[in-house]
Amino acid sequence: MTTKRFVAVLAAIVLLFTCMLPVSAAAAQTPAEKAHLHFNENGKFRILILADIQDDQNLSNITKEFIETSVEQLKPDVIVMTGDNIYGSSTKNPKNSEKALRAVMEMLQGLYDRGVGAPVAAVFGNHDDQSNDYSKEEQMAVMMQYSCFIGIDEDKWVDGEHYTEALEHCGTYNVPIYASATSDEVKFNLWMFDSGTYANDGNGGYDHVRGTQLNWYKATSDKLGNVNSIVFQHIIMPQIYDNYEKTEFSVTGGTYNYHGQYYKIPDRAKEGSEINESSACSEDDGGEYDALKAQGGVIACVSGHDHVNSFIIPNNDPDFPMDWINVPTCGVAAYGLTRLRGVRVIDLDVNDTTTYSTEFYHYADIKGDDTWFMVKYKFVSFFTQLETRFINLYMQLTNLFGVSNLVF
Repeated sequence: MTTKRFVAVLAAIVLLFTCMLPVSAAAAQTPAEKAHLHFNENGKFRILILADIQDDQNLSNITKEFIETSVEQLKPDVIVMTGDNIYGSSTKNPKNSEKALRAVMEMLQGLYDRGVGAPVAAVFGNHDDQSNDYSKEEQMAVMMQYSCFIGIDEDKWVDGEHYTEALEHCGTYNVPIYASATSDEVKFNLWMFDSGTYANDGNGGYDHVRGTQLNWYKATSDKLGNVNSIVFQHIIMPQIYDNYEKTEFSVTGGTYNYHGQYYKIPDRAKEGSEINESSACSEDDGGEYDALKAQGGVIACVSGHDHVNSFIIPNNDPDFPMDWINVPTCGVAAYGLTRLRGVRVIDLDVNDTTTYSTEFYHYADIKGDDTWFMVKYKFVSFFTQLETRFINLYMQLTNLFGVSNLVF
């Protein structure tokens, strides 16, 4: 055999062997990357936020119909659930908890399959794994079985390209939004942070985003080129109290006690903003605010958790022009206010990603023309609304006696 022929045969063997090897893990895309969410031909992108569905294995038909109609009417490009997607202390055991979770996911998958839904991203809240022996890791594994779901537990996504350090909590990841259907340019980003459940260190109370998550955030943000972004998490950061206005107690309402000091919504809050309970944040500062500020580009931080707070408050730090957005519950089974339950939409424009437009849609906005539905809704919501009054009174009284790390 001539030298040339030998080289050619050897090259062919090497090429064949290479083709038979598995594709390098480094090329693997996360579900969010693979979904390639993008601004549409008009340069727009719409996010629909579902906060605190918080139901058991028998998902309320009222909640289900409202969410389905909201998705059909509002036509989002992505749906984001901000935690307490189920109510762990109500489902009690893994079997019922999985039924509750699948009820939510099958509703969203059904919309997706019919072509009227959208990809779904989610973070966890404090109630998802509360008192039910059904871990967030198990819940994430179930959610990932649905083709509409684009979330992951980032520290389990080991492919040589993405972040592989073990992260605290479960379900911290990012959702890139590309400039167009054919572009590989990441124009905007959605950060999904698991803010934990209940703190087992420090001052107790609610948990917060942890250091390993913030390390991941910085590394991933650097990789993306620090594009503008929105943060989604369940529990609001404690710096929210730097953005309320200190005041005195008022018998007419609108003032809420925290650590012996009364607060109210500030004048700079956007029209329609209101608070109806103290923000139940962590008792400890985990460093998230400073990390977001140092990295830059975060235009809003969206939280749920406080079912009767609905606001947009511009941050009072001129060096960090971020908005604080709290979205009240969209579910009818959870505590809340009948007039305030609903969903929020955030609209982005590819030509200016430093800002956004937004609208809150109440039950009446979506289903107001359906008289029988609204009768059923108001009847059921009346009873779960009563819980709001007791919770608020309980928090006010115990705060007066210096009990500040209340959790429920």
